Amino acid sequence: MIHAGLLVLTLIGAESASWLATKGLAESQARDRILLEHEAIAREITHESLARGADAVMARAEKAGALEYGLYAPSGRRIAGDLAGYQHSRGWQTRVLSNAGPGSEGKERLLMLTRRMSDGSVLTVADDLGRAEALRDVLFRTLVAAGGLALLLGLAAGFALTRRTLARMDALTATMRRVTDGDLSARVALRSNRNDDIDALARGLNQMLDRIDRLVTAVRRVSADVAHDLRTPLTHVRQRIEKASFAETVDERARALASANDGIDAALRLFDAMLRLAEIDAGGAKARFAPLDLNEVADRVVDAYRPELENSGKRVIVIPGAESAVFGDEDLIAQAVANLLENAQKHAHNASAVKIRITEGDARCAISVEDDGCGMTVDDFATAMQPFGRLDTARTSQGFGLGLSIAEAVASIHDGALRLEQLKPGLRVTLELPRYR
Repeated sequence: MIHAGLLVLTLIGAESASWLATKGLAESQARDRILLEHEAIAREITHESLARGADAVMARAEKAGALEYGLYAPSGRRIAGDLAGYQHSRGWQTRVLSNAGPGSEGKERLLMLTRRMSDGSVLTVADDLGRAEALRDVLFRTLVAAGGLALLLGLAAGFALTRRTLARMDALTATMRRVTDGDLSARVALRSNRNDDIDALARGLNQMLDRIDRLVTAVRRVSADVAHDLRTPLTHVRQRIEKASFAETVDERARALASANDGIDAALRLFDAMLRLAEIDAGGAKARFAPLDLNEVADRVVDAYRPELENSGKRVIVIPGAESAVFGDEDLIAQAVANLLENAQKHAHNASAVKIRITEGDARCAISVEDDGCGMTVDDFATAMQPFGRLDTARTSQGFGLGLSIAEAVASIHDGALRLEQLKPGLRVTLELPRYR
C-alpha cells in the first residue's frame, strides 16, 4: 500500500508538471505561428495593396489546418477571412466563442493578434487553442488510464508476493515457536530452486539450531558424566567417614579420614578442571596474552614432570625448535602441554621415551607430544576430544576425560588447532599456534 501510494503521488506530480509545461508550450507555439502569419500578410498589404493582402488571406484560409483570419477595411467592413465582427481591441487577446459562426464550427477558445495597418485596415490572425488542449486532454486521459492499470497490477502483484513472503516468514516463526516449546529437532524447510534473502535467513537459523542442538546435547551428556564421576568419589568418602565413625582405634580413624580426604581432593580436582575449561571458553585469558617461546614453555613443563616420569621408569626427550615464538597466555599453553604429557605418561609403555617436539613453519608453530602406547583409532578421536569423553565406557580408569578438551580450548582461544595422529604404535598430539613475528 505504501508503494501504491508513492506511485499515485508520482503520477499526480508528473501529470501536473506535464500539464503546466504543455499549457505554456502550446500557447507559446501558437503565438509564434500567429505572429509569423500576421507579419507575412502585413508585408503583402504594405508593399502591394489591400486587395493583394485579401487574396493572401483567402489563399491561406483554404489550406488544411489553417489559422483563423479576419481582414477589415478602414470602415470596419470585413474584406476577407472567416472571423466575423470588427475587432476593436488591439494586440493579443483570448476569446471564447460561444456562438461560432459558419467556418468556425467547433471553435471554442481562440488566441488572436489584432493590428491596424498603415492604410487604416485592420488584420486579425487567430489560432484555436482548443485543438492543442484537446490533444493534451487525450494524452492525460491515456496517462491516467495507464497509471490506474499500473496501480492495479502493482497492488495485485504486491498482494501476491506479500502473501507468499509472509507465509514463509510464518514458517520461520512456527519453527522458532517449536524450538521454544522444546523441540530442538525443528528445522525450516529450504527451497531447492531459489536462494533469496529469506532462504539465507532460514539457512542461518537452521545452522544456529544445529549448533544449539549440539550444545544442549553436550551439556546433557556432560551433566550425566559429571554426576557419574562425582558419584564414585563421594560414595567412597561417605563409606570412609562411616568407617572412621566406627573405628576402634585412633590409627584406624586417621587412616579412614585420610582416605576420605583423598576422595574429596579428587572431587575438587574435577571442579577445578571444569572451572578452568569454562574460563578458557569465556575468553577472559586474552587480556594476559604476550609474546613467548614454546621452547621455554616445554622446558618449564618437563622440569616439573621429569621426576615423576623418571620414577615410573620412563624418559622424556625434548627436541627444541629454532625460532618458535607465539603470542598467547603462557600458563594456559603450559597447562595444555602438561595435560598432553600426563596422557602420554599414563599410556606409554614402561621404560619407553616420551618425546616433546617443537617445530615451526611460515605461519604456525607447533608443540607435539608422542608416546608408544596403545593409541586410539581415528574413529575415537572425536570422542576423546569431547569434555568428559573417555574411551573407557565403564569409567573405571583414573582421570575425568578433560585433558584433551582443555588443550583444544587453549588452541581455540589462541586461534590454533589440536591434531591427533596415529603412530602405530602410539599417538602424537600436536598443539598448533599462530607464529608471532
